Amino acid sequence: MNPCAPVTRALDIVVPIRNEVDSIDEFHARVERLGLADALIFVDNASTDGTLERLAACPRVRVIRHATDEGWGASMRDGIAASDGELIVIIDADLEYPPEAIPRLLEALREHPVVYCSRFRGARPPDMPLFRRLGNAWLSRLYNVLFHQHVTDFATGMKGLRRGALPLERLRRKGFEHGAEIAALVALSGHRIEEIAVEYAPRRRGRSKMRHLRETMKVVCYLLWYRLRGRVGGMSS
Repeated sequence: MNPCAPVTRALDIVVPIRNEVDSIDEFHARVERLGLADALIFVDNASTDGTLERLAACPRVRVIRHATDEGWGASMRDGIAASDGELIVIIDADLEYPPEAIPRLLEALREHPVVYCSRFRGARPPDMPLFRRLGNAWLSRLYNVLFHQHVTDFATGMKGLRRGALPLERLRRKGFEHGAEIAALVALSGHRIEEIAVEYAPRRRGRSKMRHLRETMKVVCYLLWYRLRGRVGGMSS
């Protein structure tokens, strides 16, 4: 082994956050109980509610700070760029997705380069408004038709990637359309998305940052663009 070679981590967990003071302590504690707290990379998108102060009390936490609201996609992109783990897990800190599912996600990544955690593969439908369920189903169907995939939860906020399988440096999107960009990148790189079931718990406190109708229409436009263009990266905003 070359002692001068850079050390590559086995895992990084990228967590975009903005004003998550009500859940950040519990989220960190649950990941710590899994023995994975050292893998966390929090990307703070200009929080104003004390989230950063809570994280400052957590030992060895890596935090990337955005001074202004740059968007969810910018947080994802910067977190991925700052990581060096061969495996990358993406999860929100609002506890809608259980951190306890991370080990199962890592197990699936042993066999598959990209794994999405589906809220629709469980024993019962997820507890979310009907219009969101229908919108997600419609987006999933559109993505499947355009890119020859078989996902049930296109809009999931929890997923895993093998770094070596994707040209992640091509990611450019700053908003929620990042979900369309990374999904298109997976398909255009020749991979099939695998899914595992995950239990979904609606946000108990705080508010969602997504404006669903507007963002859904943007995602549709980006999916069509990437399909017609046949590649990801370099598209002007």
